[in-house]
Amino acid sequence: MLKRFLRMWVSAGIASYPHEYFTPVRITNVIAFLVIVVSLCQIPGALWFWDQAGNFQLLITGSTITLLVFVPFLNHASCYLLAKTWLIIVYILNLLITCFLWQMDLYIHFFYLLAVVCCPFFFTEQETKLKWAFSILFTGLFLLTETYYQLNVTTQYNSAQQSFKFASAGLLALASLLCSFHIQKNVNRSWKKLALEKKRSEQLLLNILPNSIAQRLKSSPHLIADYFAQASILFADIQNFTPICRTHTPQELVKILNETFCTFDELSLKYGLEKIKTSGDGYMAAGGLPKANSLHAIQCCFCALEMQQAFQKISKKYDLKTGLRIGIGCGEVIAGIIGKNKFSYDMWGEAVNLASRMESHGLCNKIQTTQSTYELTKSTFDYTKRGEIEIKGLGLVNTYWLLGRKQLIG
Repeated sequence: MLKRFLRMWVSAGIASYPHEYFTPVRITNVIAFLVIVVSLCQIPGALWFWDQAGNFQLLITGSTITLLVFVPFLNHASCYLLAKTWLIIVYILNLLITCFLWQMDLYIHFFYLLAVVCCPFFFTEQETKLKWAFSILFTGLFLLTETYYQLNVTTQYNSAQQSFKFASAGLLALASLLCSFHIQKNVNRSWKKLALEKKRSEQLLLNILPNSIAQRLKSSPHLIADYFAQASILFADIQNFTPICRTHTPQELVKILNETFCTFDELSLKYGLEKIKTSGDGYMAAGGLPKANSLHAIQCCFCALEMQQAFQKISKKYDLKTGLRIGIGCGEVIAGIIGKNKFSYDMWGEAVNLASRMESHGLCNKIQTTQSTYELTKSTFDYTKRGEIEIKGLGLVNTYWLLGRKQLIG
């Protein structure tokens, strides 16, 4: 129960924090809780010294605890700056009143210097001016209280000792400010590095997974598996690529494949397809997922036609005696994340099997589609019927060759 309460207190306001780094909010909640704990520890002393201003100290302690309870509620209400300011004001008032109440040097004012060192963690980089304003304020209050003790509170020290004590206090205040400055620089540098690395890791994740899937993977540990009643799959494969490997160096082969697949990536993006993966000299893309749409088959056909044209240019550029074989299939698809290490977004189902067979049973420089793809796109594209072909596991399947976009007449 206590552990759950502490977790709720510390995390109050973090979920709705607009900045990706929620450390200031967490620190504000933690410090508020710690000040409450320290204040509770003062209660036995206040009761013991009830006749020597202990009753007033109990009132100060009770007021401090009551006021600091509002800090996590303010953060929960997204009043982040108000929560910080509220905590600091309550902290200052507690120390000021306590110091002047007892009229003796109890070293309570040294808590001001602790606040100076903690200031860099309270504020973001955009709140640097506030950070320094409060750091200087805490330092000034420490020196002011020390000066008050030197002038108004009777001590057992002689003048030389008092002067040395005040000089030491001044040096300690300066050291605290310098320490705060050093911490601030390192915190800001760490945040920038963290932001850069986070951006890099997210970009790598987006290069592997669709954006919506990446967000789901980051926000939930649950299994990702989606069903799509209608989607289109495109498979493209370079015809007779193995003989090409024997006549080109590894560097040349990688350069050709890289240029080819980078071009295909651009075309997939252009026509709203989701690149799924590459395997050897094969390329797989999907339309109508992870966000369903009714134009998935048309998008795949447009992309396939332009892929053929683009690869013909690449073949001419590198003098490749080959061509591209493309297959498109439509139907049910199941998509999800598989694997724990080097995971991938993969898919299975009718459309995947059909598209794979359309590609493997196709011809060089041809785009072969299924009956379902033809029915969905025949008003937009020209086809010629190939007829029924025997496909392992599927039997006889009616197929069509995609020729190009219909020419508008008139």
